[in-house]
Amino acid sequence: MKKIIIKSAVAATVICAAVIACSQNIFNGEVTDKYLTKILEMDKSAFMPSFLVKQNSDSSFSFYGKDSVYGAYLAARVAHMRQDFSNAAEYYKIVLEKDADNKKVNHYVYAILSSLGHINEAAPYAQKEIDNGAEKTIAPLVLALQNFAEGNYEKAREQMDSLHDEVYTTIVAPLFDAWTYAGEKNEQGAMDSLNKLMQDPQLLSTKIFHAAMIYDYLGNPRAADELYSEIILHHPNDVTYRFLEVISDFYVRNGNKPVARQITQRYRDNSLLAVLLNDINKRIDNGRTGDKAIIDTPQKGLAEAMFNIGNIFRSTSGGAQLAQIYIAAASFLNPDYEVSKIALANILEELGLLKEANRYYKEIKGDSGSYFIARLKMIENLNTLKEYDEAKKVLKSLLKDYPDNPQLLEDLGNIAASMGKDKEAVEVYQKALKVLPQNDENSWPVYYAIAVSYDKIGEKNNAEKYLLTALKLSNRNPSVLNYLGYSWLTQAKNTDDAIRMIIEAYKQAPYEGHIIDSLGWVYFKLGMYEKAVEYLEQASDMNPGNAVISDHLGDAYWFIGRKNEAVFQWKQALALKEDSESLNKGMVRQKIDSGIAENNIFPLKDETLLESLQNLNKPQD
Repeated sequence: MKKIIIKSAVAATVICAAVIACSQNIFNGEVTDKYLTKILEMDKSAFMPSFLVKQNSDSSFSFYGKDSVYGAYLAARVAHMRQDFSNAAEYYKIVLEKDADNKKVNHYVYAILSSLGHINEAAPYAQKEIDNGAEKTIAPLVLALQNFAEGNYEKAREQMDSLHDEVYTTIVAPLFDAWTYAGEKNEQGAMDSLNKLMQDPQLLSTKIFHAAMIYDYLGNPRAADELYSEIILHHPNDVTYRFLEVISDFYVRNGNKPVARQITQRYRDNSLLAVLLNDINKRIDNGRTGDKAIIDTPQKGLAEAMFNIGNIFRSTSGGAQLAQIYIAAASFLNPDYEVSKIALANILEELGLLKEANRYYKEIKGDSGSYFIARLKMIENLNTLKEYDEAKKVLKSLLKDYPDNPQLLEDLGNIAASMGKDKEAVEVYQKALKVLPQNDENSWPVYYAIAVSYDKIGEKNNAEKYLLTALKLSNRNPSVLNYLGYSWLTQAKNTDDAIRMIIEAYKQAPYEGHIIDSLGWVYFKLGMYEKAVEYLEQASDMNPGNAVISDHLGDAYWFIGRKNEAVFQWKQALALKEDSESLNKGMVRQKIDSGIAENNIFPLKDETLLESLQNLNKPQD
């Protein structure tokens, strides 16, 4: 057996340094180029939603179609700055049709297309990048990936050899070249390449994993078994879901289901893997000796390498953009590689590109172990985008397969509440409560949510009942304390208990804007206006778009004589959207016209509350 050599490890920080050294800002560019300079000099009226303009014979600009190089460039730049990469690439390509020698735009096109995994489409632009003499570029990698996918392994290696930065020579090329040799059925060449991999603890299990997969692919199950066993026994903390998939698949195909089951059993207590083990165990039960391997082509093997490299880069400072390209490359090499799609979606979410992320989540098939989680993430993103109808559609489709899932029912209730349909939300939350396995600390959010919906439809008694249950189950969560305390405060009910709850909530969460607002309102209702302003200003700084907080601050300003500022805050409250449904707009308009005649100050039965209020730490900037 040709044994893979394991050498001593060096500091993991070398990876960080290598990544930073070769990273480049491939998605953002200088704005001081010839097109944008001219566009910025045009009449401001041209900056309309179409963003398409042309330069007239008198050097002025006017609206035009996509054939305008200036208009296309401006549209590309706007899409680029908004991180709408798909549209940015399309508009940049229009620019290149008119200005083929524009190096900067060519760079943008190949980099963006690469980041989206469109390697074949990116390749001609990558070749032009090389022809233009660009340095510090990933263009050779793009061409190498294209050649590898087509089975041109030697050509792919040559292109990788032209990349000289340390991250390529010590991380990317060893893994890449190993799979090219595997494609050529050259076991020794593959192992020699892997032994050039950077000697770092983060890469040790990756090195062993790829050596095992190559041995397996080349028909050397004994060597593969040795290395898979080494990972499980000596590197258990490095084992990922994908490792378990591939390793268990190996033992099932080789007629050893008991070993496959023993391996997955080792991870049954791992909270991150336990949810996904059911899918692997089903495949173990249904698998047969001689089945086709998960990694049955060099392309799929390299996809694993690209994914592993992407995850390494993702964990390093400055490596996010490179990570996206490598993980996208994994999807290009293996279109059925769902783990890479999930990872890509995660990266896009981190960039705020929720629609792009959902495109990848949508590709996860219904029979996949990741399907349920992917659909939940889609729903979460649609809610954030306020595309509630689409979120509702996805949820109802999921509920057909999981009709009694409390999480789905809770999410459906949340969507109804977000749409202002609180009566519908209450009905759905009630269904969720019926199927909850037990009323424990994990079920309090449903009680809290149903209480809020009851409160919004004016059923105060029901709201209070469910809030009290949520308070108990949540071990006095600050949000529940604050909501119930403020609700009692606005009803002039149980005022001492309400103040006590708000103080307790503030002590737990002193930087939560809504809780600070409630505390400011406590001071206001006790006639302590200077203190009220102190807290309400902080709440307003933290939540400048909140209508209720602005209204409260206006009231406090009025009573310390800052009447012009009070009127400004009230007018602003009418214009703001957040919590606007909780605002008594008629009363606010009346205050704008006539001010406030008096404040009904609450009497305190428990005088120690004043001492508690005085001992609170002052809000910090």
